[in-house]
Amino acid sequence: IDYFKRLAGDKRNTIIFVSYQIDGTMGSRVQKGLGDVPIINSKGKMEVMKVEMQVESVRGFSGHSDRRQLVNYIHRLRPKPERIIVLHGEKSKSMSMANLFRRKYNVESLVPEVLETIKLR
Repeated sequence: IDYFKRLAGDKRNTIIFVSYQIDGTMGSRVQKGLGDVPIINSKGKMEVMKVEMQVESVRGFSGHSDRRQLVNYIHRLRPKPERIIVLHGEKSKSMSMANLFRRKYNVESLVPEVLETIKLR
């Protein structure tokens, strides 16, 4: 939530959903493109946050895929990605996955640090 609060108000930022968001949740509201979402502030009070960031969804991707499924997913992508950013999981496992993508597909692959900014375009 802290990341979201920092990023939501800037049109230059993008959030990409890679799995289903349960109806009625903040994620579902954002994914559906609602511009205002309720959020609890640091004082425990409900406030409305304006979502200015770009919102994208990747269909057909499970949020709980194993290593083999992720490799197969990348293998099927057309066109092949120019860069793969691994963001979720233990640091050592993420680094291993990024190295595999780099070797197997000869593609730039990285694991960003917490709060690291990466320019996508």
